[in-house]
Amino acid sequence: MSTQDPRTAPAADIAEITRLHREWWEANVGFDIDRMVKVFPEPGDEYLMFNFNGHPYFGMKEKVALWRWYKERIAQTGGLVTRIMRLEVRGDTAWLACEFSIEAEQLDGGEWTVDSVDAAHGRATEIYHRDDGQGRPEWRMWHTQITALPDLTEARPGFDDSTASRGLGWVPWEALPAAVEGTA
Repeated sequence: MSTQDPRTAPAADIAEITRLHREWWEANVGFDIDRMVKVFPEPGDEYLMFNFNGHPYFGMKEKVALWRWYKERIAQTGGLVTRIMRLEVRGDTAWLACEFSIEAEQLDGGEWTVDSVDAAHGRATEIYHRDDGQGRPEWRMWHTQITALPDLTEARPGFDDSTASRGLGWVPWEALPAAVEGTA
């Protein structure tokens, strides 16, 4: 099966997937649960997330509980930037890879880190299906995996560059069209 270039995928599919991507990331600022749940399947029992904290979360009930827990401890105050590195659409399934940065701090004044890595910078892979969880042909995010970026100035093994020198979301091939690359 060949990969569909995002520049030749149906414009409506690209627009909806990137809209859901933006909604998801913008909901992270302030942990807007009502906005977040609209991105995912209903009731979401089969949704799976590998969270930034390293743990898996099964279904939307667990995801909502996690966000409630974080909302009491973390202030994600804005400064959100996402850069889509790749988007592929294959029929009723799509995947998107991005890098991001977001301003955040622990409400108790502590430093917000994941294994001593600056947790304000990361990358994510998002899997979408054209299925709203009730069988209707509407795009929803069914899986995401989020990991921290290495220190922004750390040299990439085998190469003489870093995230800081390349820039957030840099790719060695032709950049995605401006309509796909975005800041949330």
